[in-house]
Amino acid sequence: MSRRRKKLETKYLVRRVVFVLIVTVLLALAVRWLWGFLGLDGEPEGSSSSQPESSSQSSSEPESQPESESASQEPEEPASEGDSVPVDPTDWRLVLVNPTHAIESELDIELTQVGGYNFDSRIVENIQALLDAAQADGINLTIISGYRTLERSQVLYDNKVAEYIAMGYDEASARVEAAKWVAPPGTSEHHTGLAMDIVSSDYYTKYSDLVEEFADDPEAIWLKENCARFGFILRYPQDKVEITGINFEPWHFRYVGEEHAAKIMEQGICLEEYLDAVG
Repeated sequence: MSRRRKKLETKYLVRRVVFVLIVTVLLALAVRWLWGFLGLDGEPEGSSSSQPESSSQSSSEPESQPESESASQEPEEPASEGDSVPVDPTDWRLVLVNPTHAIESELDIELTQVGGYNFDSRIVENIQALLDAAQADGINLTIISGYRTLERSQVLYDNKVAEYIAMGYDEASARVEAAKWVAPPGTSEHHTGLAMDIVSSDYYTKYSDLVEEFADDPEAIWLKENCARFGFILRYPQDKVEITGINFEPWHFRYVGEEHAAKIMEQGICLEEYLDAVG
């Protein structure tokens, strides 16, 4: 009888333990639900459930990040970009006239005289400033050519062709050689009113014609070193003949604007190379 009682007591004890456990679990769930219902539920700091939200916010809403963090994520600009100069293809200062970019009719330009020659009125102040600065440095310069009409270029070109024919060249060869020194009509930069031929004031007491040796004279050296300050470039450098199609002319300077001139002269390139690089 005592053994049976012990079994019953054990059975009741097990049932009570199970009952207590069930009640405990139910109470815990009830408390959890009530905690969340009252809005007091919060994930422990650093829990995995908060990570997806943080990740999503940083990728899809970068504007909500602190300003310093957002700025640090922007791609860095190339170091060379700060040295570049924006180029407007319609910029009148950069018009390209050469053997492959000829004009067919006179350009509509307002002209003003400087030193007895016509130029685009927009660059007259730059020319005068260059002449004044040179004189202040003891350099005396004289302009010997400025704007040319198509008709004037035709005359100069024909005369140069005649010179080569007189030297024994056939007409075809004479035209090729003449074009290296005098641009055929339509291909001359002088049509733009932005180019000038400029030499020393006593040039013709030393030379009978325009010659490359002028490059060694103090006047030519000063022009090359200072032209960019006034928006001009040495248009036909000695090492760019294959690109320009024109022989070295240390007396020919072309206006392109101060910012472009600084880049071209600093890099030692010609206008064609500059336009190709920025175009």
